[in-house]
Amino acid sequence: MERFICEAGRIVCATAGREAGRYFIVTALDGAELLLADGEHRTLLHPKRKNPAHVRKTDRTLPLEGLTDKALRRALAELNAAAKRPYSKLNESRKEVIEDVEAGCN
Repeated sequence: MERFICEAGRIVCATAGREAGRYFIVTALDGAELLLADGEHRTLLHPKRKNPAHVRKTDRTLPLEGLTDKALRRALAELNAAAKRPYSKLNESRKEVIEDVEAGCN
């Protein structure tokens, strides 16, 4: 298996966790973890720690010098709008229960 190598400024897509399907920018590397920000829920001052195995890197990069949260939100807006958010297993089971109740099969 190829070792995941990522540099600061790279745009990545989360593949696991509650933020699966969302795009982030790598702000820094902290040992074996990545520090990710999206400018909205995770700001540049308070990035999220994420295992590199739980992200998929893209071919896009952004320069971090002078980058603000507002500019970051704008840059990621079109990617996040086009991304399909997968249902988690818990949400999928809730959806089935709601459909059963609506159908009267309870």
